[in-house]
Amino acid sequence: MHFWQKTTRNHGLEHGTISLLMPELRHDRMVAGYSIPGGFFVLGNVATDRIEARTHEALTRMQAGEADLAISPFCGTNIVVGAGLATLGVAMALRFGGGGLRGLNRAFSNATLALVASRPLGRMVQQRYTTSADTAGMSIIGISRHQIGRLTVHWVATAFER
Repeated sequence: MHFWQKTTRNHGLEHGTISLLMPELRHDRMVAGYSIPGGFFVLGNVATDRIEARTHEALTRMQAGEADLAISPFCGTNIVVGAGLATLGVAMALRFGGGGLRGLNRAFSNATLALVASRPLGRMVQQRYTTSADTAGMSIIGISRHQIGRLTVHWVATAFER
């Protein structure tokens, strides 16, 4: 399996894990993730047994067909899509919208429109390019906890059948 396919599948499982963790967390707790071909990181002060339980639950549910767990409204893909669209919209407004207040108004309007459009477009980019709900043949081979100063990081190692 290609490294990008592994990464997108891990990204989907990362989203599933975090979405199942979120209802259990206090509102002042932050949690984030980052996926690579060999697994994914969960950053945040969360008990290891909770990470383990939710990761296994997410994998089971996704293998049973709950593909929506792979898509997250909080994904960095949405931020990148929004930033890209806003940058393009502002650049176009400043280049073609005229100078002064008129150009600034168009830039602001374009940036606002870009941020509104980024939500459905970010979801589409996730579905097509950056995440996958295909967890067939995927397994969790280990979960380890690491402390880096005040930051708690869990590593979830995964494997794929060949």
